[in-house]
Amino acid sequence: MLHFNGVFAQDQRNVTLLDHWTDKTLPMGSEDAIYNDVWGFYQNGRQYCVIGSNMGTHFFEIVKNQLVELHFEPGAFQSPYVVHRDYKIYKNFLYGVCDEGTSSLQIFDLSYLPDSVHKVYDEPHFFQICHNIYIDTLQAKLYACGANNTGMQILNIANPTLPVLDYTFTEKTYVHDAYVRNDTAYLNCAFDGLHVYDFSDDTPKQLGILDFYPAQGYNHSGWLSPDGRTYAFIDETKGTRIKICRWTGDLSTISIVGYCTSKGYQDYVPHNIILLDNLAFVSYYNLGLRIYDISRGPFKEIGHYDTFEQETKYRLNGAWGVYVFPEKDQILISDRQNGLYLFSFPIETLNSANQKTYVSSTPFINEKSILVPRTHLGDKDLSFSVTTIDGKIIYDQANYKNFVNIPLDLAAGTYIYVILDEFNDLLESGKFVKAN
Repeated sequence: MLHFNGVFAQDQRNVTLLDHWTDKTLPMGSEDAIYNDVWGFYQNGRQYCVIGSNMGTHFFEIVKNQLVELHFEPGAFQSPYVVHRDYKIYKNFLYGVCDEGTSSLQIFDLSYLPDSVHKVYDEPHFFQICHNIYIDTLQAKLYACGANNTGMQILNIANPTLPVLDYTFTEKTYVHDAYVRNDTAYLNCAFDGLHVYDFSDDTPKQLGILDFYPAQGYNHSGWLSPDGRTYAFIDETKGTRIKICRWTGDLSTISIVGYCTSKGYQDYVPHNIILLDNLAFVSYYNLGLRIYDISRGPFKEIGHYDTFEQETKYRLNGAWGVYVFPEKDQILISDRQNGLYLFSFPIETLNSANQKTYVSSTPFINEKSILVPRTHLGDKDLSFSVTTIDGKIIYDQANYKNFVNIPLDLAAGTYIYVILDEFNDLLESGKFVKAN
């Protein structure tokens, strides 16, 4: 295994690499692909994650910003050409599926981490292959998308180790992925678009549909914001943009209110997304991690880190899965060829609601010597500078976007800061003291 930490020379903006893991002993498949999905969780107050490979599931603990490899559990089907595994958590259990070969539903008991992982279920009783799963934790239901390449199966997991089939959903021929909250399911149905259903009764009720929209492609995956006001989805098609939807009242009218794009997006393919109230995190094939501010339009890319610097004609390489620990300011990315990445980004600060008015007591710099975003200012062509009390320039950057904290290596002392607008007019200035 290879294990790295520190900052590397990759194309990046406002994102810090904390650690990177890969295992060069694993067999390579087509395009040298090895890895697939990533997921994170807490168990007994400790922080963990898993990444899937063509051989099975790799378990890690995250300790002091490092990935500590703990265990490996083989898949029911192992092959260099396994492309896809998917994982979700319910209570103390990890549920895993695979979309190739003679696979199964696997359930792992996580109660004994970090010492051991116990596989408590490994059966093809409901399906062999399954593309994705989502667990509605409020209702103890597992939604198995594309189970045996047909529609979707809904399993009751009130008893986490003894799933029971509740419903076989065939109203749509194929469901590729889903996001479900309290029986409301947002179904990504490939070229058939986005369909929203209520599964609270024995017979599903369709609540909304979006099957004809601009820049339409293969409706692949989506995510609902924690406040339930925003839904974003991705078409897994070259050159398509990430769609942001909002609505008031019921879901009978779903409309796209804006798009997230990255430079050169016409040549690339987005893959998976996780949404917070004001931020979107995307694993972008061949482009790596991409982060967008969706608090107000036009939506902007405010951070990125390219995990796949190779240039290939094939446009489905590189970043595959994404997971976010907001309270830790951490992001996980799984890269098909390059393995597992742990990043740092000021999530909690930037995901908080933008202030409408300036509060004069807001510090310019915090106790970690990090510039605090000035959300009361405009975000166009700002200049920031920091000097010592005797005029020595410590920091000077023009065209700074006021979205992202910037770490400064400052000695103890008194400093002067200045913020200028696009016309070089003074917006704000003052003094601050950096303690020991």
